[in-house]
Amino acid sequence: MALNRGLSRSITVVLNSSYGRDNTKKIMGLIVQSLREGLGMSRYALAKEAGVDSSWLRRFEQGKSGIRVETLITLARGLKIPAAAIVTAMEKALESTER
Repeated sequence: MALNRGLSRSITVVLNSSYGRDNTKKIMGLIVQSLREGLGMSRYALAKEAGVDSSWLRRFEQGKSGIRVETLITLARGLKIPAAAIVTAMEKALESTER
């Protein structure tokens, strides 16, 4: 249940932004940031849990850095959610921006 609320919140955050389809990095970053914040987790805590640099995570959440699949999986593990949940949120956000 908490995961579904977090995903819904993430999608809502993206839809309320004006990023659009051409900004998939920004959308993905917003989704991860929204999920992290929804769990009450600091950026530093997620970076430590996932084994990534906190400055890279900041740039990623701001849409200034891309992400590899392997890193997406480690972030999902750090958030204690399936990576598929992040991908699903991304798909829904992109579908909504196409309308």
